[in-house]
Amino acid sequence: MEKIQKFLETKLLPFASKMAGQRHLAAIRDGFITFIPFLIIGSIFIIIQDFPAPGWQELQVKLFGEFFNQFIILPKRVTYDIMSLFIVAAISYKLAQSYRVDALSAAMLGISSFVLLTPITTSIDINGTAHVVEKVITVGGWYGTNGILVAIITALVVTEIFNYFIKKGITIKMPDGVPPAVSRAFSALVPGFIIIVAMLLVRLLFLQTDYQYIHEFIYQIVSVPMESLVANNLFGAIGTVFAISLLWCVGLNGGTIVNGIMRPFWVPLQDENLAAIEAGKSAPNIITEQFFDMIWIGGAGATLAVVFVLIYRSKSKQYRELGKMSLAPGLFNINEPIMFGLPVVLNPICMIPLILGPIVITIINYTAMALNLVASPTGVIIPWTTPPVIQGFLITGHWSGAVLQLVDILVVMFIWYPFIAVMDKKKVAEESGVATGNSKNTNNNLGA
Repeated sequence: MEKIQKFLETKLLPFASKMAGQRHLAAIRDGFITFIPFLIIGSIFIIIQDFPAPGWQELQVKLFGEFFNQFIILPKRVTYDIMSLFIVAAISYKLAQSYRVDALSAAMLGISSFVLLTPITTSIDINGTAHVVEKVITVGGWYGTNGILVAIITALVVTEIFNYFIKKGITIKMPDGVPPAVSRAFSALVPGFIIIVAMLLVRLLFLQTDYQYIHEFIYQIVSVPMESLVANNLFGAIGTVFAISLLWCVGLNGGTIVNGIMRPFWVPLQDENLAAIEAGKSAPNIITEQFFDMIWIGGAGATLAVVFVLIYRSKSKQYRELGKMSLAPGLFNINEPIMFGLPVVLNPICMIPLILGPIVITIINYTAMALNLVASPTGVIIPWTTPPVIQGFLITGHWSGAVLQLVDILVVMFIWYPFIAVMDKKKVAEESGVATGNSKNTNNNLGA
């Protein structure tokens, strides 16, 4: 046990801390986090449109008319379906902030560059004949979830170039009397011009290839292999929960690190599920970010099960009180009281169930969904604080999702129980020793 703890403290912790603080990964992570509230807003209207209740669609038509279904989904169109524009701006802004350069200029240059690299034509079918419409930014497609990877690359490259020019002083310098806002605007002129020209040349370069656009190139070379080999299969899911749980073992929020890397590959899968649900079909993908939300019952490590074991099976007064205090936060997927109060962090005994529990229920959940025993995630994003069971129902749009989370809790309780029992026995002995010591001291005082 001491060797394991030494490895965690001396090897894993420094490496994981360095990765968590890496400037570009942090910008990607924070950029997505910034946009998550808007995705939740869009998801609320998706739930309104396709609420999982018999006769809901007919009731909408009866109450509001046949066009209400497409009207109520408009918030989804302006969040999900143009999210690449928001993502490129958010990541550019966050990265520029870390460099302490003009973040707003970087964000606007990011958007401009992304549009330059993206098709501005679309095809419309009229009476069986395809008509090409030019000079249009489409809703969905490369401007939606399919363009996220290019949005990330564009944001990082543009901001790095912008930062280089600013730090090297290759800018137009205004006299001292000019207002700061005007001075900042003109300082972005030279790097902005160079960036726009560079992106225009990239667009021209890809137009000479079979791919036509960088989006298609990145999608075929990177996105498709990553989705099939890592993001959308059981082994990739197991690797994801293993990495997140292992990082939590050393006190780092593994979700923010791993999700920041994997989210660009999950979002298109999630969007495919939403499109299928809208078309009245079954969701084609099991692995989305919402699949993992169902795993983290009570927070990373599925620690709500630990709370129940502490409350109902531990004999230690300290552990029972910790369980009671952790219940309310755990029901809203906040696990810090357990992680640092038990503690789980840097505790070799807890390391095994913390990693094993999520892996086991990942296998159970994937198998149940693959066999159609449980509905797959619809792609709807809900607040991460949504209580378990309710969460399972909303994510899958079916009661089977709620039942599955109940099963998951029982499985994780079974895995954790032997380890809690060992720790509980030791803690009871400590409490008995303290009580005995206090009793002796009291008797001595009385005798005196």
